[in-house]
Amino acid sequence: MDERLKRAAETGNIDALYSFIHHDANVFKRIDKMEFVDTPLHIAAVTGNNGFAMEMMNLKPSFTRKLNQDGFSPIHLALLSGKPEMVIDFLSIDENLVRLKGREGFTVAHYAARDVNVHLLSQFLDVCPDCIFDLTMRRQTALHIAAESKNFEAFKVMLEWIQKTFKDSRSTRIKILNLQDKDGNTVLHLAASNNQPQMIKLFVKCKEVDRKKINQLGFTAMDVLQRETLADNRTSVKILKSNPHRFSKFSNFNGILTDYFKEMKPETINALLVVFSLVLSMTYQAILSPPGGFAEDGAAGSNNKDSREGKSVMTSTNFILFYISNGVAFFISFVIMISLFDVVAKNIMFCLWPLYLLMCISYGLASSTIAPSNSVSDFVVFAVLIILALFVGISSFRFRKY
Repeated sequence: MDERLKRAAETGNIDALYSFIHHDANVFKRIDKMEFVDTPLHIAAVTGNNGFAMEMMNLKPSFTRKLNQDGFSPIHLALLSGKPEMVIDFLSIDENLVRLKGREGFTVAHYAARDVNVHLLSQFLDVCPDCIFDLTMRRQTALHIAAESKNFEAFKVMLEWIQKTFKDSRSTRIKILNLQDKDGNTVLHLAASNNQPQMIKLFVKCKEVDRKKINQLGFTAMDVLQRETLADNRTSVKILKSNPHRFSKFSNFNGILTDYFKEMKPETINALLVVFSLVLSMTYQAILSPPGGFAEDGAAGSNNKDSREGKSVMTSTNFILFYISNGVAFFISFVIMISLFDVVAKNIMFCLWPLYLLMCISYGLASSTIAPSNSVSDFVVFAVLIILALFVGISSFRFRKY
């Protein structure tokens, strides 16, 4: 590069830039033909001459993606040189520069995760969410880099952002949180290998994290942690052995259903609503009109003509089998309907829950009333109480979101 052009870039002299263009109009064309080169934009990025850099980006946009002999683009150099304003200026021209890969496949998001630049990292994620999927040559995301670099603040920012941004896509959360690098290590493996209890504690709170993933050496995160003998890893081991989700299995299952439905097309959801509404109605109606009908006055051949009046004519065994199969179908349909409504009518869920609760109580009372014997009636009441207790538990868990 001509020394006069280089000096203009170093000092930020825009007049000198145009003076040189008058002298040699094809100078940038020749520079652009070179595969790897320090352009005037690279120099301005290092020195922090924002005005000159913006002028260069306007004149020659292709320079923003040009790598120098060290494998760095202008936005990489601006970040590594501690020029955050320059980085933001670059993004105002082209947001996709966040995903531009340089040396070893690193993007600016990877460097921000490594070098504790949380403010810029948050901006990168906001302007270009897909940058969270970008991989280095070692197949590591920015989340891997943060864990490997023991950068808890960046790690926390990204983890919270992932949970918020992809809250409606469980499959995406599973993919990001359990992605394995070139050595088969997940983010949890890297946090464990560095004995980072804060990271591990925050990470295992995510239900999508698979603790049993093994790397290419055949080790789980727990194996990696227990092999670290130089540091006191008792706290990390205790956290990794704990199970913060052991009391929310059913709620977790219901949440999985909801996430699954959120990824469906609206037409499919509408069709499922119709189907399971019909199943719910049919199973409820089956209790009101059981097979064989009801005993009438004297139908049981008893001197006490009221003893079985209004009761099902089915035997106790058959009634229990019918009640169990019908009840299972009813409550499966109920759970699926709740999950579907959580997708299409989330804002009125606080109204729907009491309605479904009343419906379940009515179902239990109807079943108990028509039971052919007192023992069967007691069985029905006991089953309904268990289901209602489960219902209240689910309700209290899910109402936290509304």
